[in-house]
Amino acid sequence: MDEIKIALEAINIYQTQYSLVDNLWGYFSVVSLAIMGFVIGSKRATQSLKEPFAIVLAYLVFCYGNHKALVAGQKQLEQLYEITNKLANNVEWIVSSLKPFNHQLVSDFHVSIIVAVALGILAVSWMRYKSHKSTEEERHPSSVVS
Repeated sequence: MDEIKIALEAINIYQTQYSLVDNLWGYFSVVSLAIMGFVIGSKRATQSLKEPFAIVLAYLVFCYGNHKALVAGQKQLEQLYEITNKLANNVEWIVSSLKPFNHQLVSDFHVSIIVAVALGILAVSWMRYKSHKSTEEERHPSSVVS
């Protein structure tokens, strides 16, 4: 009976860690979507090239901390799975469905999303900037230097 209690406690600890890692993904998703929505929805955010670079820099600072926490949490999840799996095997439970993704795969995926969002922000900003500049040149052709 003690082995069952210990296995259940290990599963509870694992699930708590899983929830914490899931929350980090949630924060990352909300911030990423908010920043993309702000850049896409607000032309004022891209009137010059200074704003998008400041936005990307702030986003990267957030992502740095989020990435460190996410990878550390994922490593902890892997360790807890190994312990949980051993304890569950002692009472003949199969917990292989709990096996987490490898922390390196999670890290690579997270970085690829960060890069895609940052490049997307810069691309949208650049296209808007060029469009704004060409519109200004059409409105004020005398200000164009030949």
